[in-house]
Amino acid sequence: MESRLLKKWTAEQRISAVKDMFNSISPNYDLLNRILSGRRDVAWRRFVVKRIPANAEKVLDLATGTGDLAIAIAGVLPQARVTAADFVVKMMRPAQLKTRSKGLSSRIEYVAADATRLPFQSHEFDVVTIAFGLRNIPDRLIALQEMKRVVKPGGKVITLEMTFPKNLGLRSFFKWYLNHIIPLVGGLISGNRQAYTYLPESIQDFLTPDQLSELFESSGFRSVQAFPLTFGLTYVHEGIAT
Repeated sequence: MESRLLKKWTAEQRISAVKDMFNSISPNYDLLNRILSGRRDVAWRRFVVKRIPANAEKVLDLATGTGDLAIAIAGVLPQARVTAADFVVKMMRPAQLKTRSKGLSSRIEYVAADATRLPFQSHEFDVVTIAFGLRNIPDRLIALQEMKRVVKPGGKVITLEMTFPKNLGLRSFFKWYLNHIIPLVGGLISGNRQAYTYLPESIQDFLTPDQLSELFESSGFRSVQAFPLTFGLTYVHEGIAT
């Protein structure tokens, strides 16, 4: 499917539109994630957490949104301090409330940050994660290079993204689901159909798993691995910083 919204936008317009859309859908974002994924998004994040070394002490979660991954990391790794960053500040307000309710405020810090210009020192973190956020960044190479800069040598960068399964029948169903069900249900619940039209388009516009592996390698990561989840509907990629 040719992207209807994305083909009209420059990189700057896309960044502005993404910020506006996520600001508007933040109140219902968690609910719609659970409904539209059949709660599989919870299991996908758990897999990411399992890929984090048990001895990691400083973790950066980019595009943290409402904080689900940051909270999951802090809940499983009691020694880890998590910095959760997003350039959409309003998305992080529900995250801060959830963090307080779970007694994790002393271990998770929320900061406003652009993934292509991170306000952190080089080699500051043991691990960097980003879930469902890389596809919203026009310059993905710069974003991965920034993640590599702020992670320690030997540290790990992990991404979680949706993609198209290789099975043709499942691929056809997923395409129908993306283009019809997500805009309908997302639009009804959030009140912003454009946002839930953009989100499926951003998935279809994103790199294939093989292309993302190549981008990791061209960014200077070694030991790049890709893990398909739920029949290949999502992929976790990881690489080790040199």
